[in-house]
Amino acid sequence: MPFLSSRWDPPLRSPRDRRDRFVNYSGAVVRAPAGWDAPADEADTAKAVIAAAAAGRRIRVVGAGHSWSPIAAPDDRAMTLDQVKGIVARGPGWVRVRAGTRVRELNQALAAAGEALPIQSSITHQSVAGAVATATHGSSLVHGNLSSLVLGARLVVGDGTTVEVAGDDPRLDAVRVHLGALGIITELTLRTEPAFRLAESIEAIPLHRVAAQVEDISASAEYVKIWWMPHTADVLVFRYERTEEETTGWPSPQLHRLVEMWVPKVVLPPVLAWHRRRPDAVPAFNRIALRQLSKKRRVGPSDLMLTGPDPFRHYETEAAVPLAAGGEAFDRTVRLIERLGVRANFILELRFGRHDRAWLSPAHDRDVVNLGACTAVTRHREPYFRAFWEEMGPLGGRPHWAKEMDHDAVELRSLYPQMDRFVALRNELDPGRVFSNRFLDRVLGE
Repeated sequence: MPFLSSRWDPPLRSPRDRRDRFVNYSGAVVRAPAGWDAPADEADTAKAVIAAAAAGRRIRVVGAGHSWSPIAAPDDRAMTLDQVKGIVARGPGWVRVRAGTRVRELNQALAAAGEALPIQSSITHQSVAGAVATATHGSSLVHGNLSSLVLGARLVVGDGTTVEVAGDDPRLDAVRVHLGALGIITELTLRTEPAFRLAESIEAIPLHRVAAQVEDISASAEYVKIWWMPHTADVLVFRYERTEEETTGWPSPQLHRLVEMWVPKVVLPPVLAWHRRRPDAVPAFNRIALRQLSKKRRVGPSDLMLTGPDPFRHYETEAAVPLAAGGEAFDRTVRLIERLGVRANFILELRFGRHDRAWLSPAHDRDVVNLGACTAVTRHREPYFRAFWEEMGPLGGRPHWAKEMDHDAVELRSLYPQMDRFVALRNELDPGRVFSNRFLDRVLGE
């Protein structure tokens, strides 16, 4: 039975506010660009790039702004591709889509055609090109991240010309995780498969047993993730397996809309404000939240089962560590929360990623555990995240490009063996740094 349709979805958010500022997802990154470009097509995009290059200006493409890092923050001009959207062509096992299409919109169009993406990110507000740019991922050792689905791309480069990168082009592995540094992506070809349904099961495991089981858990289902609410005694393992069963276990569309739109906006803000004033209330809140997460068994379409509602505003950082180090990474994080006495009122999440070839993918050449540390308690954010990276560094943790990170080009070159190749290609496609910003200056070198 159909469950979600556009009439029930909350509106897609925009990072452009009423004062024409850029504001990222957490609200921690705010910029006032010199102006906004909103091209209607690829030709308009090229004209804007040519004009910016001739004037010696920088231009940064902004998607949904669903990032915690300042990767999309425009220091000069901003560009939105919200008008450059829709499916261009489709065939068996592939779809050609315009860059400004949101992941949710692509999912709906594919579902109507009996198709689906093999992997989903947990949030679907992002533009397709933006999600690919940062190696946005789901949780599976059978499937790679969203960037691994890219079969080809079109992009407008620094001189305003358009470059087609096909499947046999050696540059494709750079474009797959492009950071917005190589040009403006206008179209992407993505791998698809016939639509399928998944059945969800949830298992509670005592906290002290999890670290030793991480590798076994990672291979226990096609899609699997681990959630721990800090300060609680149990960890939840979510598994998703393919099924022919009918969709079941979901609330009515009206109730779904209430939960999606009003709980994060009306119910949770006063609770989080209370947590900021009284962090000692967080453990009790987390225990209640843990019980709510242990819901009944559900079955549904893959894009519904693997995604969730937009969570409340919070801070998040994430390390991709080698799969073999995942248990130790989890154990270290649990112990540092206890040691520091921080009150984290959001899940500690372990998601898994299959190795890939993309030059700047956190899963480049190795299976990984993506360990996400989150909190909405502002005063605990800095000590928590600083200690987190002190623990993840010795394990070879690679930062997620869209999450909070303070790594510089020197550190990142030691983590990404293809970094120099990526920078060389960037020098070729954008020698004038038309697409750069302060974030890229830091992580790639000026």
